[in-house]
Amino acid sequence: MTTSTIQPKVQLPKGYVFVCERSAIPARGKKTIHIGDLTLLIVACNSGLYAIEDRCPQTGGSIAHGKVLDCAITTPTTGARYCLRTGRYLGGGQSPLQSHMLRVFSLREIMDKVYVGLG
Repeated sequence: MTTSTIQPKVQLPKGYVFVCERSAIPARGKKTIHIGDLTLLIVACNSGLYAIEDRCPQTGGSIAHGKVLDCAITTPTTGARYCLRTGRYLGGGQSPLQSHMLRVFSLREIMDKVYVGLG
């Protein structure tokens, strides 16, 4: 006699896509994800996981090697700081304009899997 376990079907809001297993993201670390032409950076900090575009709003370069502290990321090239929750500019950088915003995506963690809303 064999037994099987039935995996519950995950119901996601429209526009969410699977990006990785939770275990693929180091504690207080980062993971780069490519979805078509879009490069995302999944960031783990003390308050949870955040999904942002891996693109500096000031230079257009990658921010994957930026420093994360207190739910903010500092870009490695300019030193500009951005809030991981809202994408809001927090100071620093070469051309400090309040209009420079980091692109932030909604993220869901369901059954040890990470999903990002692209819609």
